[in-house]
Amino acid sequence: MSDSELLLKPVAELAVLISSRELSPVELAAATIRQIDRTQPVLNAYLERFTGEFTASARRAEQEIRSGDYRGPLHGIPVGLKDLVDARGHVTTGGSIALKAPPATADATVTRRLREAGALITGKLNMVEFAFGFSSVNPHTGDVKNPWNTERVAAGSSSGSAAAVAAGAAAMAIGSDTGGSVRMPAAACGITGLKPTYGVVSRTGVLDLSWSSDHVGPMCRTAIDCALMMNAIAGHDPLDPASSSRKMPDFTSELERGPGGIRIGVPADYFFDGVDPEISAAVMEAVNVLQSAGAVVSEIAMPWVSLGRAVNVAVLLPEAAAVHESLLAERGDLYSPAVRHRLEAGLRISAVDYIHAQRARAKFGHQMADAMRDVDVLITPTVPIQTPTLAETTPPEGSPFPPAGGEFPNFTGVFNATGQPSLSLNCGFTSDGMPVGMMISGKAFCDAQVLGIAHAYQRVTGWAGRTPPVCG
Repeated sequence: MSDSELLLKPVAELAVLISSRELSPVELAAATIRQIDRTQPVLNAYLERFTGEFTASARRAEQEIRSGDYRGPLHGIPVGLKDLVDARGHVTTGGSIALKAPPATADATVTRRLREAGALITGKLNMVEFAFGFSSVNPHTGDVKNPWNTERVAAGSSSGSAAAVAAGAAAMAIGSDTGGSVRMPAAACGITGLKPTYGVVSRTGVLDLSWSSDHVGPMCRTAIDCALMMNAIAGHDPLDPASSSRKMPDFTSELERGPGGIRIGVPADYFFDGVDPEISAAVMEAVNVLQSAGAVVSEIAMPWVSLGRAVNVAVLLPEAAAVHESLLAERGDLYSPAVRHRLEAGLRISAVDYIHAQRARAKFGHQMADAMRDVDVLITPTVPIQTPTLAETTPPEGSPFPPAGGEFPNFTGVFNATGQPSLSLNCGFTSDGMPVGMMISGKAFCDAQVLGIAHAYQRVTGWAGRTPPVCG
């Protein structure tokens, strides 16, 4: 089996091979290192590689499994960390040169939980500076390229996470999502990415952007893989004030249910207005696939839903400004113009306006819950436009504004305003060969159901198995 054939297998398949001892974690790690060597010069997905630690961890995993100490389906599986997630002994940069932090003295909670599950940390993945942007352009660390077309963005801000998974340079990855930063890259790179319900996954040891909108989530090839990751990383963390104390479900529990009787709502407003025709057609075809398999589809009136992204931004900007206030004052000249402009805009938002935004957010959440009373999930496009090029989303020198692509977060940010689970998966390709993202958004704490519907779709279609050209 070639490296590409091995590395583009879903985690669930790799886990079977490892548990049966047909595949060694050492062999998988070596193949992953070779794939990183091949793809890094093209994609720029990694900022730091933990090659020595990664290899040593693989040897330990192999010894544990041989001795009968198999920890579960993540044991021996390579995982990359977005470089706002702490790993003990390594510097967290946030994709910026402004943050002069020493090496982390402890793992982030998600890092620790992945290690406890037996996962092997490959390294730190590239990202948009301080997770504040929709593109994969970063003037400090270099742009991340899309594995399907290296002239196009991998989207942001979890750019390296999506590109690495799509290219087989990590079997799975951690991303973060404040306005769509897991789901936009998942859509652009043709993988599966889940923004869990707010509070389900701890953010301890993860750089803040907007404390009431930040989510940490899995980025994988399939919904099954995301469910396996969620079983490892979800759960209450007393160190995170926003962490939910609810008992977490088995996130794989809905995978075998199938789509029969699932109630799908398709919004009549906003989410299909002005959407690229190829994207709209692919998403509606996916809805038809699920309906043919037994799902019940209805159109949902949501005339107020267009306010969601505005609410998301109105909360995000001042919270991000509060996070960066001191660093911006000390080292503002080291920020890129685009990120500095956004943070300075947040500083100009008054406390009164922030309170109004939070009140609008509460009302918006009630409207969303009421609209979804008779459906289980909403299905929409993940993004409204086709994946732009790096050139189109690179601001001219000295300018904070990219020439194009600003519509990219319009749909994803709606579900950061509400905090409900929202997943993007591949549902087809445009005429020029770029993946199309479909977004499945469920009710709060119904993450397992969202994953189950995503799996039901992936089981009857072949899109999740497609291989990007960069993998050869």
